[in-house]
Amino acid sequence: MPGLPPLIPPFRFAAVEDNVFRGGFPKLRNLRFIKRLHLKTLLSLTPDPLPEEIQQFCNEQDITMIHLKVDKMKEDNIPLTYTRTIVAIQTIIDPTNLPIYIHCLDGSDVIGLVVGCLRKLEMWNTSSAMGEYLR
Repeated sequence: MPGLPPLIPPFRFAAVEDNVFRGGFPKLRNLRFIKRLHLKTLLSLTPDPLPEEIQQFCNEQDITMIHLKVDKMKEDNIPLTYTRTIVAIQTIIDPTNLPIYIHCLDGSDVIGLVVGCLRKLEMWNTSSAMGEYLR
């Protein structure tokens, strides 16, 4: 349709399961795509909260924003505490928060760890959970 901006998903966007989506830090160019997800919650696992433009978009769309401070990775160290992991998992499994988009800076390591923990909670075997993480 002429005149409309393209639908651009966030970097490394993927569906984890029904109403649970993951990926990288949302940018302004991703907002039209994100709007189509009809989100109730956006969970950020990042060093800093989302920029004002993204916060304004969430307010306009009635999306609850939750920010859990997670520092940038250093080498092979994922700076995600046990407590923040538990809070993230509790947020994801609470049906009142769905649909939800969870993201870290790059959509890979921190979110991969959280989804791996979710998979273990769902009784996935370790090799299947690790296979998904590596993909």
